[in-house]
Amino acid sequence: MNAHNTFRSLLLIVLLICAATLSGCATVKKPLTGLVPGRSITTLQSSVSLSATSGERSSAGRGYLVYQAPDLYHLLILSPFGQTMLEAFGEDDRFTCVIPSKQVAFTGLLSELPQQSSLKSLQLFRWVMAPSPLPLPGPLKEKVEVAGTTYYFDEIGMLERKVAPSGDQVRYQGYQSLDGVPFPETIEIRSAAGGEVRIVFDEPQLNAPVEASTLKPELSGMAVYPLSEFRAM
Repeated sequence: MNAHNTFRSLLLIVLLICAATLSGCATVKKPLTGLVPGRSITTLQSSVSLSATSGERSSAGRGYLVYQAPDLYHLLILSPFGQTMLEAFGEDDRFTCVIPSKQVAFTGLLSELPQQSSLKSLQLFRWVMAPSPLPLPGPLKEKVEVAGTTYYFDEIGMLERKVAPSGDQVRYQGYQSLDGVPFPETIEIRSAAGGEVRIVFDEPQLNAPVEASTLKPELSGMAVYPLSEFRAM
């Protein structure tokens, strides 16, 4: 057997071994560098891609998210031409939805949204953004239960998924180190009722100052209705 055939045979063996171990050769995760122990997210600002489903209804689009811990957020949903189609403001369970083109707003509690609304998953946002438990002494653990919520970790200690006693759950994927904090590229939220929201972050910025007015809806001059009457999503 010549050198060329020997190399091909060795390469084939390596590929077969990788395949037999479920591609473990290509999926070993490396610990993130630059993390600062104890540092957490106080603010987040990012362009986002969004998709939401609830029952047979689904929607998708792009937008911009501003978040301030623990429970304030402002989400803009943009048209393909960059115009603001909808603005959503949240503070704990209080929710306001603004449609600028119609000078109309809907406000109330997220629990008042119609059951089929894909926006109902946003009532989990505070829980989704809450930090995971601090690492426990000893070897890394795959699963930890705290106050009824079950946390699942990957092999390098990053939070992969958490599940609430109600059945609500969230997945985190594609971690990167930002401002010393591990932050996922993608968050997938699934409510116990079956609604799903997927958020993909594009160049997120952590812990930069946020103007207080950015997180409060300006409703002067608008017609304001109860949130229970909102039917757009």
